[in-house]
Amino acid sequence: MAHFHTIKGNKKDNTGEQSVDIFTFKGQEDFLNDEECPMLEAPGEDVDLFTLVDAYAILVNNGTSIKYYVKRGKYGKLFNPIGMYSEGTQRKQHRHAGKPAWEFKQCSKKVFTHYTHFLRTRNAAWLNNAEREV
Repeated sequence: MAHFHTIKGNKKDNTGEQSVDIFTFKGQEDFLNDEECPMLEAPGEDVDLFTLVDAYAILVNNGTSIKYYVKRGKYGKLFNPIGMYSEGTQRKQHRHAGKPAWEFKQCSKKVFTHYTHFLRTRNAAWLNNAEREV
């Protein structure tokens, strides 16, 4: 688990540290966590987590709150690394907007849990359940 310093910091905790867990797809991991979820090592502090190509879900815990992020497309579809239409499009940009086709969006814990189960098991039923909850 990596620790990053935030600019604003937490009002109750003056250290301003937060922990970040970066989830990836089974087979692309740097290591497995205690629940056997594929994880990536956290990059340096000057790297924007939300631009990592092989990261598909991010959990940010700043001590008082936990925020969940998943990689989603323009129409709200969750990124499927083995999907017929999304495979190999991680770096794709929208021509008209000049921003990435796949961005991290904040979500509920239930969506995050279903999506990370999909990343761990490669079972598309978990992806379908996560998309229903979005």
